[in-house]
Amino acid sequence: MGQNTAILDIGSSKVICLICGTDGRDNILVQGAGIKEYPGYKHGAFEDEQQLADAIIDTLSAAEAEARHRVRDISVGVPAPFTKLILQQGEVNFKGKQRRITHRDIDDVINASLDFAAPDGYSLIHSTPAEFTVQGAVRADMPIGVMAEGFSAKVSHLYVDNRFKQLVSDALLRVGLDADMYIAVPLSEGVFVIPENERSEGAVLIDSGATHTDVSLVKNAALMDMRTIAVGGAHFTSDLGYGIGIKEAVAETVKRRYVYSLDYQDSIDTIRVPGGGMMYVEHEAIQYIIEERTRELCRLIREALGEMGVEITPKLPVYMSGGGVTLMRGCCEFMEKELGTSVQVRMPWMPRLSSPNYASAFSVMDFVMHASDEDNAGRLEGARPGKNVFKKLIDLFK
Repeated sequence: MGQNTAILDIGSSKVICLICGTDGRDNILVQGAGIKEYPGYKHGAFEDEQQLADAIIDTLSAAEAEARHRVRDISVGVPAPFTKLILQQGEVNFKGKQRRITHRDIDDVINASLDFAAPDGYSLIHSTPAEFTVQGAVRADMPIGVMAEGFSAKVSHLYVDNRFKQLVSDALLRVGLDADMYIAVPLSEGVFVIPENERSEGAVLIDSGATHTDVSLVKNAALMDMRTIAVGGAHFTSDLGYGIGIKEAVAETVKRRYVYSLDYQDSIDTIRVPGGGMMYVEHEAIQYIIEERTRELCRLIREALGEMGVEITPKLPVYMSGGGVTLMRGCCEFMEKELGTSVQVRMPWMPRLSSPNYASAFSVMDFVMHASDEDNAGRLEGARPGKNVFKKLIDLFK
C-alpha cells in the first residue's frame, strides 16, 4: 500500500472522494477530501449520468488539490442497489488423507463454491467465507494448520452491476484513471461500524440515505443478506413540504431541527419563508408527519428482516449509519420502541468528517487499506499483486 490511498464513495445524494494516509498506528488521516451533491439514483438507476460523471471528476480534483497529491490508483465503493449477493457452499476433500489446512486450501474452497453461473450483467468483486465446517464443527476463523481429511465453507459472493462499473470507468477515463478495486459498501460498512464480537452470531446494519435505506445482515466478516427499502431522508423532507405547503429547502431545515418524542401539544413553530415573511405551523402537524413516516420505515425494516429470516429480539445487535434520518435527534430511541430492540449509532472516531453520514466513505477506505492483510480470509477481485503494473509504468513515463 502506498503512502496515500484514494477512494470514491458514490451515495444516493452526494459523491465523496477521500485521499488518506496512516499515522503509523493504523489510524486514518485525511489528506484531502472532495464532496459534491448530485441528483443521485433511485431504484438502481442514476437520475443524470452526466452529472454523476461531473461530480466524480470535481470531487477527485478537490481532494487532489487539498492533498497536493496526484491520484494514480483509486478504489470505488459500490452502493447496495448496484450489487448482487449469492451465498454458496464449497467443499474440499483431501481424498481420505489427513493433512494440515493451508491458505491455498482456503482459496480452493472459495473456487469450489463458485460452481454456478454468474448473474447476467454482473462482475464478481468479493468472495468471503462466512463460516467453515471442519470435522463436523462450525467455526468462524480460518482453520489454517488444522489437521483434517477435508472441510467445507459457506461463502458470500458479491457482484457489481456492470452498468455502474462502466459509468464510473468512463468518468475516470476522462482524467486517465481506472478503478483498481470495487468494494461493496454494505460489506465494508458492516465490518467498519459493527464491533467484531457482535458480528459472530449475526448483526444488522441500517444505512439510511437520501432516497433509500439499506438493511444488511453481517456475520463475522461476511455479508449474508441485504434488502434495499425505497424510503430515505428525502421522503421525510418531501412529506413536510407537501403537508405544510413549503419548499423542500425550507422543509429540510424543519426536518433537521425536529426532536422526536417531545411534547409539542399546543405549541407553534415559526418558519422563515424565503423572500421574506414568516409562517406559523402547529408543531403537532410536523410531529405527525415525521413520526408517521418513521413508523412506516420501521415497518418496512421489520418486513425486510423477516424476509431475511432474522428474528428481532432485544439482544439482536442493530446499528445505524448514513445521513438520511440517523442524525435526527431522538430518531434512534424512537425506532428502538418501534422495532423492539436496541438501535445504536457507531462511527469510529476520525480527525475529520467524523459523522455517521461519512461512515460509508471511511469504511471503503478502511477496507482498501486492509485488503492485503494476511488474516483476510476472503478474496477481493482486483487486489492481486501485479495488477496495473503496465498502467503504472505508463504513468511513470508521462
